[in-house]
Order: sequence, then C-alpha cells, then structure tokens
Amino acid sequence: MLTACAGPNHLGNPLTLPVRGLASALENASYNSQRRAVKSWIASNAAAMRAEGFQGPVTDELLATLPVDHREKVRREIEEVASFPDFTERATVVVMVHRD
Repeated sequence: MLTACAGPNHLGNPLTLPVRGLASALENASYNSQRRAVKSWIASNAAAMRAEGFQGPVTDELLATLPVDHREKVRREIEEVASFPDFTERATVVVMVHRD
C-alpha cells in the first residue's frame, strides 16, 4: 500500500501547489455560496412545499435547478426527510448531492 505513494513525485509538481490551492479555494467558495442560496430558499419555502405535498409549483421551482433525470428522486428524498426537525439542512444536502 505504501508503494503507491512512495515515489518522489506522488504529490505532483510542487510549483503547481499554489495554483491548485487557489483553484480549490475558488471551487469551495462557489460551492458554499450555492449551498447557502439553496438552504435559504428551502428555509423560506418549506411551509409552502409541505402545504402542496411536495407536488406543486413551489417544489417544481426548486427542482428546476436540477438535471431532469434527478428531479423525481430528489422530490421523493425531500418528502422522506420532511418530518425531521432539521428538514432544511437535510433537504439542502439532498439538493446539493444531485446538482451538476
């Protein structure tokens, strides 16, 4: 197992580390921004989604941000977590997992 990373270049070119670090920081910032927006939207619309039984235009608005082939699965998963007290957090995770 140790032989897989025993070579001198197993981390790649050290001169590219700052660039890779910056790219990673930008990706994380973008993800965190999207996650905050999704969580805020869900928190603001949770009551309306529940009221329509997760089958109406409010839920459809959330699902429209996802790939078409993931939407029904996300709808089912959001329905499954609806009874939990931390619904907003769980629903956010469900949506973020299925985003492109």
